[in-house]
Amino acid sequence: MNLLSGINQDFHRPQKSPGGYEWWHFDGTDDQSGLSFSLQFYAGNLFSAYYQDNLKTYWQKTKSPLANGSVNTESLKSNPYVVNPPNPLDYCGVAFRIFRNNSLAEESLQEFSGKFLKASDHHGAVKLGPSRFNWDEDGNPSSYVITVQSPLHSKRGYLRTRLFFTPLLQEIPHLPPPEMPSTHTWLLAAPLCHVEGTLQWCNALGDIKKEEGFIGKGYHDHHWGSVPLERFIKSWHWGRAFVGNKTFIYSVQSPISKNEKTESILLILNKDKVETISRSSNTQINSRRHNFFWLPYERNLSFNDGYTLKINHKNILSDSPVSLVFQDQVEWKTSGGSKGSGISNYLYTPRLSNKLFFPMLKSRTTVYTQTEEAPTGFINQPGGDVFTDRSAL
Repeated sequence: MNLLSGINQDFHRPQKSPGGYEWWHFDGTDDQSGLSFSLQFYAGNLFSAYYQDNLKTYWQKTKSPLANGSVNTESLKSNPYVVNPPNPLDYCGVAFRIFRNNSLAEESLQEFSGKFLKASDHHGAVKLGPSRFNWDEDGNPSSYVITVQSPLHSKRGYLRTRLFFTPLLQEIPHLPPPEMPSTHTWLLAAPLCHVEGTLQWCNALGDIKKEEGFIGKGYHDHHWGSVPLERFIKSWHWGRAFVGNKTFIYSVQSPISKNEKTESILLILNKDKVETISRSSNTQINSRRHNFFWLPYERNLSFNDGYTLKINHKNILSDSPVSLVFQDQVEWKTSGGSKGSGISNYLYTPRLSNKLFFPMLKSRTTVYTQTEEAPTGFINQPGGDVFTDRSAL
């Protein structure tokens, strides 16, 4: 996996190859209120059952073009029995999950056609329907400005959220490259942030029924790749944890091939300084479990490289047949030892293309294919493009 850092790298990288993907991830924790959240913007949503369904049909019709390294697009167009290759940008989305006291409180999965996507190829800015984020360099202080409006499935109405992500880490040193170049890139755009904002529960008319403030810590990263993840990764744990003044960011990828070794990455921040960056941690994963959908995962991870970091996936915050979001209990074993908590993600790639779960995953998703279908909502937004005017929030 390629590893990059820096807000200046957080721009859109359009993926055009079948199976390509890109997403921006934000999460935050407010210890005082017990609220936390996980938010993703997708421009090529590898978690979309619609995308995976069309990809599966495409691979079957073309006998998996990745096997011989190229796609003859002219022959595809001239053959009526062969589907055109799916364009990742036709499968965009916003996923927003809110947790209260380590339980799922709200979940919204929205999918948009490519007509809705506006994204900058110069800086971090994405707009999908009524939701968007952008990097506001001129803000006081400079911050990511995020606005999300999502339908509530539990009852009629919308959840409207406005957040500011202010990076606390100004610069990350050069990150070590992988042993072999990879088709997947992980950008640590703003791994430690101060987060504040409001969450508003609104009825169908836009009247605010409940409002809560949010002040806490947050994390932001960015992923993209040109080849389907399931071609080379079987399972993937990645996340972050806050322990005292330290922030831990980690990734553990188990390869498809048994001849390849597990790839681990660990980044340790002490306050606003980088303390450790490692690609060669001695990592152990154990205590296999299964969720309700019989998705296999390991409950315990540990990094041992002159220190010991233990991660226990204590609670499943968000459950699905393909991926999980965990609330973690973290123990940092040094001379004194200290404990903390975190949020992490897990993906089991063989399930991405499993048609058995497509109907259920589709039923959980609100889909917009025409721009007039999406609610512009009650956000006083200018112009229709990605914006930086804070007064519009």
